[in-house]
Amino acid sequence: MHIARVLEASYERYPTHTALIFGERRWTYAEWYARVRRFAQALSDMGVRPGDRVAFYVSTSENSVTTYFACQILGAVAVPLNYRLSPGEAAYIISDSGARVLVYGRHLTENTLKIEEQVRSVHDFISCSYDPAAVPSHHSQFEQLAEDTEDRDILRPAPAGSDVSALVYTSGTTGRPKGVIHTHANDIAIAMNCVMEYGLNHRDNALHIAPLYHVGGMQAYFLPHMMVGGTNVVLGRYNALETLETIASEKITTLFAVPTQIQEMLLHPEFSGIDTSSLRLITTGGAAINSATMQKVIEEFCPKIFNGYGMTEASLALILHPEDALSKLGSCGKPTLISECRVIDRKPDATPRDLLAPGEIGQLIVRGPQAMSGYWNNPLETSKKLRAGWVYSGDLFSQDEEGFYYFHGRGDDMIVSGGENIYPREVEELLYTHPGIQEAAVLGLPDEKWGQVVAAYVVVTDAGLTAEDLDAFCKQSDDLAPYKRPKRYVFMDELPTNPSGKVLKRELLAAHEMTRGG
Repeated sequence: MHIARVLEASYERYPTHTALIFGERRWTYAEWYARVRRFAQALSDMGVRPGDRVAFYVSTSENSVTTYFACQILGAVAVPLNYRLSPGEAAYIISDSGARVLVYGRHLTENTLKIEEQVRSVHDFISCSYDPAAVPSHHSQFEQLAEDTEDRDILRPAPAGSDVSALVYTSGTTGRPKGVIHTHANDIAIAMNCVMEYGLNHRDNALHIAPLYHVGGMQAYFLPHMMVGGTNVVLGRYNALETLETIASEKITTLFAVPTQIQEMLLHPEFSGIDTSSLRLITTGGAAINSATMQKVIEEFCPKIFNGYGMTEASLALILHPEDALSKLGSCGKPTLISECRVIDRKPDATPRDLLAPGEIGQLIVRGPQAMSGYWNNPLETSKKLRAGWVYSGDLFSQDEEGFYYFHGRGDDMIVSGGENIYPREVEELLYTHPGIQEAAVLGLPDEKWGQVVAAYVVVTDAGLTAEDLDAFCKQSDDLAPYKRPKRYVFMDELPTNPSGKVLKRELLAAHEMTRGG
């Protein structure tokens, strides 16, 4: 099985069913499959061959998914880029991947012309602008290629499961982005895993507000719904009110949203007047949700909410099912149907046999058919991350006596204050139980006396809340040792996050350093 065959099978089973909705445009499976084939033929006419890389630097749109699946038909390798990247950042990824074609968004023409000056591997540029006058004369237009190219039934050997389907670059939160190699077998395993865990079917209408250049958006959400013949509704950008209105108008049944988005929709003044009763499940991950918010989600938004954990290198490894959403609040659940997970000692030479006892904090390792085969052109980092089929996540976890996994942060997030190890996640979990806190991020700030001190960056719903109030709240808790209490509180309007909802703690640290330096 390969990804192009998955699309073909959905076309054969559900030709007249709506496959894709973007803006005012709708395509049945027959219409969209034909469009994907025409665009694949256009790429072939440009000289794209099996194994060639095709990058797309496009906002969340139909262009993203059409490009991705056209690559799969050709046996080419899709290279999705974060459309928020600067020209220099995008140029690095394009050069590292060796992409020969770049598809770019209509609002990214200026950035792309700068990229063109820096990158030599790209032979063809394709603009997604609908206005031919806005397309540089030496570039092609996506819409013309996708609609006017003759489908001449490209004859290509079917990709093998081990063939590369995509290079998905890490977000670079710990350094330069690395190209995670996804094969056809990896991505089909991810999709089937989601189909089984969420119980997806062809009657599902999925709403996409997550970025499609991310595994969570494409391989773990779009591809599973397409696999079962469901309808994928793509919003060009996230907006709380527009998302709620789309749920109502399109009778959305499944939604993937990060906790901050869920909270924003729940708190929107028009939430109670919008019918979201069609929703049968929400999937989330990436941050904590306090018990009051979770209860409100279940009672007022959607009765079933799944909390998942995954990474670009091994997507959807853990999942907390709806029946445990409140009783195991804060947990990432248990391994998914295709995943094997262990918590092992954090020492550098630890092996899968160095298991920790329940309650002890160590590194999570993951094994399964969704695990990457390595990093593109980076054998050194591959050898660190991938050992004997196990992906070493670098993330800190523990297990309870019942086998539920709990996330404690990244290994490099750990705070060492006065010689004591403090895990930011446990402090964040306590803060999230305060009814006046909407978001919280804890990190260690440099301190001459203690080495580091615990600092909490918080977004509050109660404008009258003070640092003294929060310190008193932490003091009265039986769940936090005194030395773990934040010594500083910083009140913010919002926390900086990447598109997958992860708080960018290094940006908070950089802002602190600038303030201190100033």
